[in-house]
Amino acid sequence: MSTFTTTSPPPASEALTSSSAALSLPPAPSAPLESAAAPTADDDEDTYLDLPLFLSPSFSPYTFANTLITSTNDLSDPQLDLTTPLSRVLFDLQEIDTHIHTLTTSSALPLLSYTGSSHSASEKVLEVVEAQVAGLKAAYERLKSEVVIKGQQSAEVLLVVERLHSVTTQLREISRALGVGRQLEVLIAELSKGDKLGEGEQGDYKALVRAAQSIREIREGRVLEGVDDGVLLVKELRQGVFQPAELYVASVAREKVWGFEPVSVAVTQGGGAGGGNGFSVAKGEMKQKAAAGALALYLLGENGEQLKGAVQKAVNEAVIACLNTLTTSLTALTTLDRTVAGVAARCQNLVALQLLLDEIPLPEDSVASGAELDGAVSTEGAVPEGKKSLLDPLLEQLDTTSLPSMFFRSVAAGLEPRIRGVVDRGGANARILKGAKDRVKSALKACVERGLLGMEDSRGVEFEIAVMTGAAGILGR
Repeated sequence: MSTFTTTSPPPASEALTSSSAALSLPPAPSAPLESAAAPTADDDEDTYLDLPLFLSPSFSPYTFANTLITSTNDLSDPQLDLTTPLSRVLFDLQEIDTHIHTLTTSSALPLLSYTGSSHSASEKVLEVVEAQVAGLKAAYERLKSEVVIKGQQSAEVLLVVERLHSVTTQLREISRALGVGRQLEVLIAELSKGDKLGEGEQGDYKALVRAAQSIREIREGRVLEGVDDGVLLVKELRQGVFQPAELYVASVAREKVWGFEPVSVAVTQGGGAGGGNGFSVAKGEMKQKAAAGALALYLLGENGEQLKGAVQKAVNEAVIACLNTLTTSLTALTTLDRTVAGVAARCQNLVALQLLLDEIPLPEDSVASGAELDGAVSTEGAVPEGKKSLLDPLLEQLDTTSLPSMFFRSVAAGLEPRIRGVVDRGGANARILKGAKDRVKSALKACVERGLLGMEDSRGVEFEIAVMTGAAGILGR
């Protein structure tokens, strides 16, 4: 209700009687507690209290007190009487207390019965749960003994097996390395017997290639793979066997390449024929040794660096030797023809070396078998179409089109300042040299033509002639 009327409330005895009648227990003890304890619609009708007002979420005590005071007092009377509204509030509190007492008294037996049944059910549930927990504990202990403990033991066994496997692997690699070391010793012993092929010494060139391949496998880690470097035997193998073997094999291979001179410079300078394709007159033994040396150098160096270094040194030494003899001939023209023949012979050797390298197939990978490498050295004729030869990467690294071209350009670059030096010094030598300029240019042209015999590119010959004769251009000024 929003306001209180001045009507007197019903007597307390009547309210208590009606509330007790409304909250009587149900006849069946098994009825739910809520049915026995919950107030009915009659309870709301027997009480004069406006329960919805008090239970409303928007109830305000200030508004209720103001309404109660204004309804029990004359607004025009200056005297304010609080006794009546206070008695009304106290009476309402007494009514509420009476209701609470009535409900508690009438619901005592159902509450006790409900509490007892709940306690009994809880004890039964607890017994079942404790039994299940005991079963789980027993199952856990069984699993712990069967799985966890055995798992820990298995982990220890696994660790032991892994370590044994590591030791076995390292022992196997060390055993393989010892075999490779013994093989290298046999191959080096065969190489040290001499360069000539004779009875009992066949396959000297093949031994060189096989030794280079074994050293390459060691360097790339295919031998002693996964072995701890701290093993003393491994250190001794590397320092006492593998490294000296690599140095020796590289030295022998370079000697084979540098010793490939099918055209003798001394014979040519002495008046012998300097023409012809140098490679065609090369002996089979010299060719096989040089091919083995070139392939061995390619295998020993990364990306063919050692082969590049050996060939570049051979070209440079030939250039230096030719420049020295040509410089001497500039002041003694009677020796010019013999000197030019020697220069052409050196170029012929480079042509022969280039043709040799062009006939050796480039190993397709670093794990080529010994038979494949032996076949690469023994192959006669051109490399199969679609495959590269040792010459292809070599020319790319040297940044040139051919070895003879590199040779003649280097000779021309060094010859020009030497001719200028003779002219600048003046004297009889300068006058003789200038007077024989046509002879000098003709000799240089003949040197290029004879040196490039066997080369297929005729335009390259003309270009090299222009380069060489251009070095003597200062004589015409």
